[in-house]
Amino acid sequence: MSEIGLFQIFEQVGSKMVHAKLAIGADNSGKLVAQVKNKAKELAEQDKKEYIIVDGSPGVGCPVVSSLSGASYVVLVTEPTVSGLHDLKRVYELVKKFNLKAGCIINKYDINKYVSDEIIRFLETEKIDRLANLPYDKAFTEAMTQGLTIVETNNNIKQFLEETWEKIIEKM
Repeated sequence: MSEIGLFQIFEQVGSKMVHAKLAIGADNSGKLVAQVKNKAKELAEQDKKEYIIVDGSPGVGCPVVSSLSGASYVVLVTEPTVSGLHDLKRVYELVKKFNLKAGCIINKYDINKYVSDEIIRFLETEKIDRLANLPYDKAFTEAMTQGLTIVETNNNIKQFLEETWEKIIEKM
């Protein structure tokens, strides 16, 4: 990990992650997201990387708007709960305002078949790409408790995520 101003850069498995901290009670978090994205773009250009992935916060506030700005494709991640479906619909309204293509990963899709089916109907109606149905797996919790990423501990999920990444590249 190296630090550049308020940015921290983590190098892991051939990739870099740019991270910044927002002080408690500080405003302009959308501006901070823009600064992080600019730093990521600078590093991507230096390292001749083709893609920048921006992990946006939940909701529809300023940080999310800033995360979506300039995006080529949006990957929505939801869980099959009533609030998950509600939040998916809210953020997708924002994605539509930006006129962006989107795909969706249903995380823990097997914990509530009824709501998963509702989510799938919503995706079909809105013509959102269904990228993957990720089943619930204790391996995620086990990896976190070991301080590792899931791909460092579980080859099945690694393959699943690689296949999903290929779908995302295809859609872009």
